[in-house]
Amino acid sequence: MTKVIIIGAGTGGLSVAKELSKNKDAEVLIIEKGPLADTKDAYKYYDTWDRNEMEIIKTTLVGGSSTVIAGNFIPSFVEELKKYDIDITKQLDELKDELKIAPMPESHIGDADHILQKAAEELGFDMQPMPKAIDATKCKQCGKCAWGCPHGAKWSSLEDLKIAQQNGAKLITDEEVVKLLVEDSKIKGVVTNKANTYTADIVVVAAGGVVTPKLLRLAGINTAGETFAVDPFITIGGYYKGANQTKQIEMNKFIKLPYAVISPHTSQYVLDGIKQTHPDATADDVLSFMIKIPDNRKGKVYANKVEKSIDYDDVAYIAQASAIAGAILKQAGVDMESISSTHTRGAHLIATSPVGEVVDSNLQTEIENLYVADGSVLPKAEGIPPIYAILAIAKRLGQHLADII
Repeated sequence: MTKVIIIGAGTGGLSVAKELSKNKDAEVLIIEKGPLADTKDAYKYYDTWDRNEMEIIKTTLVGGSSTVIAGNFIPSFVEELKKYDIDITKQLDELKDELKIAPMPESHIGDADHILQKAAEELGFDMQPMPKAIDATKCKQCGKCAWGCPHGAKWSSLEDLKIAQQNGAKLITDEEVVKLLVEDSKIKGVVTNKANTYTADIVVVAAGGVVTPKLLRLAGINTAGETFAVDPFITIGGYYKGANQTKQIEMNKFIKLPYAVISPHTSQYVLDGIKQTHPDATADDVLSFMIKIPDNRKGKVYANKVEKSIDYDDVAYIAQASAIAGAILKQAGVDMESISSTHTRGAHLIATSPVGEVVDSNLQTEIENLYVADGSVLPKAEGIPPIYAILAIAKRLGQHLADII
């Protein structure tokens, strides 16, 4: 038997576990820092890093960010990854079938989406349907996608965990890997915060965009963490009586610009600003968009410090997209005096252990049998939800390891 440890039970780690567990010669152990929680409670495990100009958002629980995403699956990074001899088209196709990725049916398109789409088209903007991994037969259109689906309608990586465990994979929760054991440039195992040592023939690090590079740096891979990108975003909206946007699926439509994605989205933070002009406004009286932009890689992740700031390009892109979003909101009938915005936040922590710099085309590091399988390996930020690409590249790694064991 070949012992394999996967550090992190998030999107990447569980995708590897699912594929690798199909090989009966692989003994798979998944070690996760966070707990195994009910999906409807996923919002309780947001772990916000707020010591930067940009608030950085992540989650710490089994299933990771897949439990709190809006279920958006836009193909991305396909051509970019080919530059590094990585072709994920096969895996993207497989995932499309497995997750049943498709736009939601007309029955699950809310009134607010129709209002915003009509206004956008009147101004000459094409608002496309968002590909989703949501089962419409289970979806109650409660608007809680980003809190943790309470109805089991939205796909999450817990589905991959279920298959991996059925195939014999073991899961340890509430235990954090703090050290990689390396001898003669070859991985030997890991040490956890509970003073436990687990030996392994292969280790896959999938602890997330911030934790993964820290573990690699502590193991002597000093190129890890020298770059860091996120998807900076804001939500901008205003007063529209009875919009009921909170009662529909988030981000069901989107406008793709060269420098931004604009998509219908609500945020509790927008309401506070709207109440300054409309004190009686409720969450049902908000019509709003999320603006998400591509990021540079100028952040840093060190063993005991994370640096990520907002620069001129970030501000310029957000300002440009905000002008367009504001024009659409005005066309839709939003009271412009009420327009409010959230602060800038950063989701999808990526590019901290990028392919071509920290890992090779098989996602292996300079340390033999030490691999990386999360958003860390993506070479840059495209401003598009990266989960589809992360799942595909991790699935590819799982299949590769299953073939060579």
